[in-house]
Amino acid sequence: MLVLALAAYSVGASGDQPVGTIRNFGPNLQQTVCRQPEGIAVDPRGNLYASSNSDTATIGHVCVFNRHGTLVDIIEVPTGTSPVIGLLGELFDEDDGLYVVDQADNVAPNGRLLKINPRTHAVTLLAAGFSFPNAIAQDRHRNLYVSDSLTGQIARVAPDGSSKTVWIDSPLLRTNNPDQPVGANGLAFDREHRFLYVANTGDHRILRIPVLRDGSSGAIEIFADGATINGQLGITQALFGADGIQFDVRGNLYVLANQAEEIQVLSPDGRLIARYAGSGANVLDFPASLVFKGDDLYIANMSAQDGGINSKLSVFEAPYPGLPLDPR
Repeated sequence: MLVLALAAYSVGASGDQPVGTIRNFGPNLQQTVCRQPEGIAVDPRGNLYASSNSDTATIGHVCVFNRHGTLVDIIEVPTGTSPVIGLLGELFDEDDGLYVVDQADNVAPNGRLLKINPRTHAVTLLAAGFSFPNAIAQDRHRNLYVSDSLTGQIARVAPDGSSKTVWIDSPLLRTNNPDQPVGANGLAFDREHRFLYVANTGDHRILRIPVLRDGSSGAIEIFADGATINGQLGITQALFGADGIQFDVRGNLYVLANQAEEIQVLSPDGRLIARYAGSGANVLDFPASLVFKGDDLYIANMSAQDGGINSKLSVFEAPYPGLPLDPR
């Protein structure tokens, strides 16, 4: 574990492991239909939903784990207009169930936003027309925001799927990085829903977009830049492959740097204040998505660079609880 600026992180743990530690949660998923989990969500009972992003999948799977890490259910998700399926970001709504995006074959209009009833396994198409839909966030009116990593757009979808509009389109949401050609990725609203924060994976940046009074987007701005942080602190790999993002109740932003294989924490003013990495068998392996349940931060490890051999979930004992995702 490597930590910076420990003064902000001196509180005790309420969970069953010391603050700042990472451990594996549940089984290794390589030999199951749950391999290479990308999206992760949690329901009010503490059940976790992990979406498989196996590269050769022709049927998608969402695997359900109880709070003890036991696999208790598997939901099959059929393909749409594309012959392949790749499930990515998830979000759980207490009223409507589970939302998940399908990148399909990375060609518009095959990317989809789906709604799943966890009890009946019914899958409903909520919106289509995406190229590479990646992450989901929800505003106070329960509208859904979906990042499209190839087009540099964020779409806003009505809760019932009755409308889908481009909320913002910006060059800052695209990337020219040939080694990781994924632009807009993880999404998170701050507590007041004044800004929507966005991870640009290929550019190693966190951006933020003001939400104006009428609900439209303001001018996008750079909140934190990995190259700048590296130069300021004399380090390497800051925001290297910034992927999933979530806030805690103190306004700190937790960023999964998938290529650095770390949790990196930004203060409310965009400073890098902590870096966490597991050790031994509990190391992170291309961490992609994260979700808080209290002060437990659950992480989906895609194991994307080693063929999925370390496909697994992890749990991190955070210093503070996560900001609730329910916007109401």
